[in-house]
Amino acid sequence: MEHVIIPAPPNAPLDRIYIITLTMHTFKGRRNVEAHLFRSAPDPAELQSLRDKSLIGKPCAEPIDSQMPHGTEDDALQTVLEAFTAEEGNLILDYLKERYADQILRVTVCPLELPVPLGVVPLSAIPEGKTMGFIRFDAVRDYPLPFVVRGFYDLDAHEPLVPEGE
Repeated sequence: MEHVIIPAPPNAPLDRIYIITLTMHTFKGRRNVEAHLFRSAPDPAELQSLRDKSLIGKPCAEPIDSQMPHGTEDDALQTVLEAFTAEEGNLILDYLKERYADQILRVTVCPLELPVPLGVVPLSAIPEGKTMGFIRFDAVRDYPLPFVVRGFYDLDAHEPLVPEGE
């Protein structure tokens, strides 16, 4: 399992700035599936502490998904709350190495781009469907981390193991 860690700039406005992406060899009949990890169900009180930090930027030009409306300022701030601290990122990386190393090609830990554009919605707000969903790491027996980590995936973005029509 390859892992890449890109440090946050020294002048980062907060500690909760790291995002994590992993690429799995195979997952649900697809190859090289990316999952975007996020901290699930953060404390709502944390949202208030972010309001005066100038973390929200100009609006997105278009929503990512035409079925979903543009997000609010709180949605943009919620994406920051879904990020990890350096310490949490290290705990997650150690957990992934120990439990899933043979299933994962690569893990990338990098800083969230700030400011977050107005209109972005948190990963936790994306509805599950036939090809999009969440990996619930905390549902696995003996989950060791003191916080809940989920992974968002979109199977349509990855090629099938067996080409269609074969």
